[in-house]
Formats: sequence, C-alpha cells, structure tokens
Amino acid sequence: MSHVTLLALDAQGVFAGFMTAVGLGGLIFFHELGHFLACRVTGTRVEAFSIGFGPKVFGWRRGETVYKLSLIPLGGYVKMAAENPGDERSDDPAEFPNKSFSAKLLIMSAGVIFNGVLACLLFAWAFGLGLPSARAQVGSVMTGSPAWESGLERGDIVRAVNGKRMLAFTDLGMAIALSDADEEMVLSIERDGETMDVPVAPRYSEARGMVTIGIEAYILPEAAEVVEGSPAAKAGARAGDRILAINGRPVRGVLDAQNALSRLAGSQLPELDAVAVEMLVKRSDGSQETLRFSVPVNKKAPQVGIVPFYGRRIAKVRKGGPVDGLLRPGDLLLKVNETPVSDLHQFSDGAWGQVVVKTILVERDGEQKALEPADGLTDRDLARGVAAGEWDRDSTRVSPRVGMPAAIAGMQAGDSVLKVGDDEVDDWPDLQKRIVDQGTKAVPILVKREDGTRHSLTMTPAPRASLHTAGYTFKRPMELAKESSFIGAVALGWHRTVDNAVNVIQTLKGLITQRVSASHIGGPIAIARMTYGMLEHGWANYLYLLALISVNLAILNLLPIPVLDGGQILILVAEKVRGKPLPEVAVQYLQLIGLILILALVGLALTNDVTNLFR
Repeated sequence: MSHVTLLALDAQGVFAGFMTAVGLGGLIFFHELGHFLACRVTGTRVEAFSIGFGPKVFGWRRGETVYKLSLIPLGGYVKMAAENPGDERSDDPAEFPNKSFSAKLLIMSAGVIFNGVLACLLFAWAFGLGLPSARAQVGSVMTGSPAWESGLERGDIVRAVNGKRMLAFTDLGMAIALSDADEEMVLSIERDGETMDVPVAPRYSEARGMVTIGIEAYILPEAAEVVEGSPAAKAGARAGDRILAINGRPVRGVLDAQNALSRLAGSQLPELDAVAVEMLVKRSDGSQETLRFSVPVNKKAPQVGIVPFYGRRIAKVRKGGPVDGLLRPGDLLLKVNETPVSDLHQFSDGAWGQVVVKTILVERDGEQKALEPADGLTDRDLARGVAAGEWDRDSTRVSPRVGMPAAIAGMQAGDSVLKVGDDEVDDWPDLQKRIVDQGTKAVPILVKREDGTRHSLTMTPAPRASLHTAGYTFKRPMELAKESSFIGAVALGWHRTVDNAVNVIQTLKGLITQRVSASHIGGPIAIARMTYGMLEHGWANYLYLLALISVNLAILNLLPIPVLDGGQILILVAEKVRGKPLPEVAVQYLQLIGLILILALVGLALTNDVTNLFR
C-alpha cells in the first residue's frame, strides 16, 4: 500500500531523534576511541580527535591534542602526526610514518575491534535485561511459494534454521534472505505442541529483490487496542475483538480482513470519503456482535483491482493438500461447479470457503475430464491447493478483481495493458506506477485482448480503506529472550556479534552480485525510524539496535576502500610487500576515489530514506 509514512512530531518522536543522535554519536566515539587508545599505547602523537567532519562546532585543546565536535555528523576521525600525504615529516618517533608495521596495523584496526567488542557488550546487556521480539511465527503463506510447497502452515513457529536458533521473525527473515537460492534449508518448527523438521528450498524473488520462501509474519487475530474516538471505537469496538466477517464475507485472520476492507473500498465511488462497514466480531468472552460504522478512505493511494494474469494451467499441486491426487500439474482448469474459470488468481480471489465443490472439469492430456472431489471440499480449499506458474514481470497481462474498478471498466482476464492515458506501458512495475500517478481521476486505458483485438476503456481508480484508519490496532506475538547469568548473556552476545557480522558480509556480497536489491540500503532517517519503533518496546531493543549498527560499522570500515580503515590497512600491506611507501600522488588519488565511493553510498542511502518516506 502506498502512503506517506513520517515520524510523528510528538514527544516520543523528538526523543527518538535525540536518542538516535546520542546512539550514533556514542558508536562513532567508541570507534575513534579505539584508534586513539592504540595511538597512546604505541606512543603515536594525536593532533585531533573529532566526532564528525567539517567545521568545528566546539572543542578544546589538552596537551598536544585538539578534541572537537564537528558540523557534519557522518563519522569521525583521529588525526595523527604526519599521517596524510603532504604533511610535514621529521624523524620524530611519535609521528605515524615512523612507526613499525605492527604498530600501524594495531592503530588502523583498533576502531573495528572496539566496535566488535562494543557490539558484544550491547547484545549481552540487551539479553540480560530481556529482549522482547516478534516471534518467528508464520502468518500468511503465498500460494505456489516454496513455503507452500513444503507444507508450512499459518501459525507454525520456526524455532531453528539449519540448527541455528531463531529468536525473532527478523532472524528468520535474515536467514532466508541470505541463503542460497534453490539450496534446501531445514526449518525446525513447532505446530500444535509438536516439533518437526520441514525442508524448504528458497527462491529468488525479483519483486522483492532478495531470496524468499513466501511467508509473512503472524499477526495476532485479536485486536491489541482500539484507538479512542475512532470510527470502530464509536461503534463499540473493544480490545480483544476478533473479526469474523466484513459485510458478510468470512475472513480468516487480520490479513484477510484487511484485504476484504480494501476490496470493499475499491468497489465504492471515488468521490466518497468513507466506506460503510458491517463487521461481525467475536468478543474475548466468546460472544459475537455486529458493528456498523464508516471507515475513512485514503485517496492518495489509489487502487484499481488488478493482479498479474496466471491463466488456468495448474503448475503445482500442494503435497498432502486437499486436492492432492485429484488434480495434477499440467491440468487446465475449465469449470468448477459448471462455472467457467478464466484465471486461477481470479478464481482464488473469489473463493470464500462458502461454496462446496461438487464437480471439477479439467483438460488433461488433450481431453476433457470431469472430476468428483471428496465430500466437504470448498472453493477455498481448492484455491489453496493449486498454483499457477511464475508470472512474467515483463508482461502487462492482468486479471481484474471482481467488483473492483478494472472489472467495472470492462477489463477481462488475460488483457494486456498497452496504455494508461497517453503513456505506453512497458512492464508490470511501470503499469503499477502509472496507475498510482493518476490518483482517483478517470483515465483512459488501452488493452489488447487474447484474440488480438484492442479496446479503449475508461477506468476510475478507487481509494483505499484499512483497519488502521478504522481504529483497530493489531500486533505480532512477542517472546522474551532473557539470559539470567552474566556468562550466558556474554556468550549469547558473542554469538550474535559473529552471526550478524556474517550477515553483513553476505549482504554486501548479495549487493555486489545483485542478489540483494540496493533499495534495502538505509541511512540516518531509516535508523531514526527503527529507533522510534525500538523504543516502544523498551531499552533492551534500543541497545540491540545499537549493537547491530556497531557490527555494521565494524564490517563496513573493513572494506578495502581508501579513507576507511580497511583501505588504510590495504595500503599498509601494499607498502610492506613493496618495501617502501607508495607514491604520495597515488595515495592522494586512492583517497579521492574512496571519498567519492563513500559519498555515493551515503547519497544512495539518503535517496532510499527519502523515497521510503513516501511509500
């Protein structure tokens, strides 16, 4: 869903911003403190110790060193005597160039070492306090995904991946994202009180820019709270409500309810400011009640109700599922209960679980074959038991959702969208962008049918509605990871430091190989938003976030880029092998290249930050 997401300018938002600055400043200080103390140990004179770059905001001199806070808070530095090319040099043993190779190596690596030690201590502190985290529990499972194929079900709790303990859903997501596509991993899960191992082979998703298995986090079906004064609250909604149906459509979980509400808004006239809702809820005491109220709509995030066209050919049948043995991969689904099927996704979208399937007509091996399923099979069981093949992102073929603007405009399953307004459409991402750009005004659409004919349609995108604007707030199930002993906390902190260092390295490798999208790189705004969220769950989460950033600082500073510690270490090693210093001109050019690379990375992070504010 497209929407503007900004940090609230309330007291908590201001405090989160302040704690972000304090936390990042502390991490930078600790990194530079490592360099500074290494200089002291090796007898190297320090001329400046700065947090930040650029003009000095304030500072003081003590002995031979100027301590200062500088204007640009993107790092820090320790300036050693005669360190840079062009500095005046002498035979003074306190100058950096006159130090031994081992002393120089210690000085250059000390910052990274300090960040690693700090990360371990912060992790240990967080686990000592008790770290509340969203449980690694499966919510929705995407039809046709690796998780679906493996038999993972909604509600499964993943306790370990390849034997490694999963403390939170973020751990699970990272383990999956950094795994090798098509290489099987073993998920140790807990289901209905029993434990079992489930092998899953992740796949790379172009849409998400990473390796996935096709799951979303579990959200508790009971409302955590109802916002005071909201439409739902005025209608009598309460914390603990469980939504059973919206306007007569049964829903299964929060995501189902959200989709039903979004679909309901999509079928309304675009000029309306709210959508009327009749919501059946189950109270915490077991009683049921119907609530009637209107939900405000979001006109800045238009929707037209189209999904990628999959066709009717069944590519996969879920093993052990309700139609396993009845339907086969390769079957062409023609009719269900004498009703023609035009697209598997469209069929799935309209399957509510209220229709019992008596007959299924398929084309198999060139012949039509009538199948009779077992008693009790519903349309929803059928929809969740089969999947189509992978959809082509380069295609603009679509399938309209029933009752939504595209279907109302006359769009049919299999239509290829050629133009939105006067603009030609290249692929699926381009199609989505051009539709969003239209807002909720009527726009001409040119489509090409499967028979080759072209048709001009007029489509009016509809606004959206959500459970959030209704006033309901839902949360994920939380678990507390706590180590009561000091040794246990430190041991867990060490393992977390190592695991996250490996994750950072694998992420960098994925960025280079384009297995991980560069859109996932975040900057200070992303960190501030994470801080805002972490502080809501207590200080342990804030400490954990700082530990993660400290690990990132350590690994990123080891990159072989001049101006970073890793680049300086590389120059030291090159000079050691060469037997003499590199030419000053060469060092200057290398540092310039390194600075350009760093600025480019900072620019990318800030661009992603700003872009994500408007998603």
